[in-house]
Amino acid sequence: PDTLDCRQLWEDGVQPIVDYSVSLRENHDSTPPINSFVSFTHFASDFGWMGPGQDRIYSADGMIGINTGKAWTGAWHSLAGLALNKSRILDPLNTLDLGAGDLDTSIISGVGIRASGTGTVRVEISNADRELVWTYAFELNPTLSDLTAPLAASQIGDIKFINWVVEAGTVAGIRSLSFQMEVPDIPLEEWAFRISLGKLRRCHDADSGLTRDRGHLPAGEFDSIPSTGFLALGSSLGVKEGFLDRERVILEIQTTLNTLEQLPKAYGFLPHFVQLDADSGFIIQPGTEYSTVDTAIAFHCLLLATEILGLDREKTQVLQLIEKLDFDAVIDADGYVVHGFQENGVTPLRSSWKDWGGESALMLALEGMVPDRSPKARMDKTGEVFRGVGFISEIQSLFYPDFDSQKPDRTTGIVWPEVRDNLLRDQKNYFERYKPQSFAAQNGLFGLSAGEAGFPGDGYSANGVDVADLSVIHPHYFLMAIALSDPGNYSDQLHILEKAGLLLHTGLPEVIDANLDWKNPMQGSLNAGFETIAAYHGLKTMSGSNEIHEASLRSPLLRKAIVRFY
Repeated sequence: PDTLDCRQLWEDGVQPIVDYSVSLRENHDSTPPINSFVSFTHFASDFGWMGPGQDRIYSADGMIGINTGKAWTGAWHSLAGLALNKSRILDPLNTLDLGAGDLDTSIISGVGIRASGTGTVRVEISNADRELVWTYAFELNPTLSDLTAPLAASQIGDIKFINWVVEAGTVAGIRSLSFQMEVPDIPLEEWAFRISLGKLRRCHDADSGLTRDRGHLPAGEFDSIPSTGFLALGSSLGVKEGFLDRERVILEIQTTLNTLEQLPKAYGFLPHFVQLDADSGFIIQPGTEYSTVDTAIAFHCLLLATEILGLDREKTQVLQLIEKLDFDAVIDADGYVVHGFQENGVTPLRSSWKDWGGESALMLALEGMVPDRSPKARMDKTGEVFRGVGFISEIQSLFYPDFDSQKPDRTTGIVWPEVRDNLLRDQKNYFERYKPQSFAAQNGLFGLSAGEAGFPGDGYSANGVDVADLSVIHPHYFLMAIALSDPGNYSDQLHILEKAGLLLHTGLPEVIDANLDWKNPMQGSLNAGFETIAAYHGLKTMSGSNEIHEASLRSPLLRKAIVRFY
């Protein structure tokens, strides 16, 4: 078994911890260097080598090899946040780490290692003080094998690290570490929402109020403003669902708003990404932009979050930020909203939001919120989604139920559900057309959208059905599409993700292969935001009132914004 089969993992109740074929892809004859940007665990955490015999370690073909030698060596892996952050821990009785309530329970019941060799490899679990709380010595087989041992989660307390140790004389090859899990007996719709919110919150830093773009990065190194908005909205929904503490979430939102007020701005618009500077506080991430659409996403999320929780003072803070937006400075000569400003906060970016779709719609809606302003911005009336990229047709419906209307909108004359349904149909047919023998084609899995291009470090891509012969899937669009454009079949189609083994405790992977041969387990906060809000909408097709829809329909400012369209 030279690959981690996603489907089999789910059926066996397995949650991967680290897969070296993803986290360390390059071959090294001596101790492999670890690049923290691309080498991380499934828990959005770091890992490293240990022991005096580290020169015994090498990497080859997705395996960590350990040569014979006279000194012990091994690897440590944090299970919650970075190793240096002792305040972040993992409760083995509640690995989703969402808060209170029996339904949260997601229990570790065992440990697994995929390895080969002669001798033994010892796996150890320790707490934040590096005190050993569990250990087991696995006898290795000459062929690559899945070895497991039971674990009594109720007897070990909170944990921080899992390590493997190879003593002198042992020769080993190690492919992966994993936990065996007990999954709570709750509806799959509820499970999808909880794991998505858990993934999003895993990326958040409550001290700063900002959300890391990638969960495995240090707080303040590369923080995302739109993801921070999604965190506030998703957490407000967690409060309403009864498994997040209300006062804790309110404090988080207050911290977020206080931080946003202090950030540098360009004509009132927020940076896309920020970093913490020791002398100046938070500054725009060098080489990035002040972004109009990411400002729109953040403010829509925060307006809804404060409306849902009834936070009048915090809502006023959001309104004051919106009042300072200077739309005259961002509308180009043709009437379109520019994408933003360069790092200097003055020079406009060359591109504009003119394409038809949800991003442009959010820009027009945001302009409609500015007090005492007659909206001027426009968007194209083509009804064509750029490249057929999935999320573009659905993002507006995360915030507004109005775009389900079968009437043409006022601004473009387009019936939005018709375009969304057509794109969904093309997405569903894509792999049948190009890769009919793939798992995706055979099982109805789809998702051509934007995000990481493949393995960690492969870059960013925004591809859709207009691009031929793709093989990567971004699962966030699958969840968005079935929840927002096909809610009547949401429950049935959610089982496609279950069958594919993608509804794991750490949430959906960032990107997968159409044959499920590999997956990138990066905890990316923006797509986690898409997944969290989409999964909430999907959950509400089954039961209960939809807090987002109700808040959107009663908010005077959001009603003022949507007049541009309905």
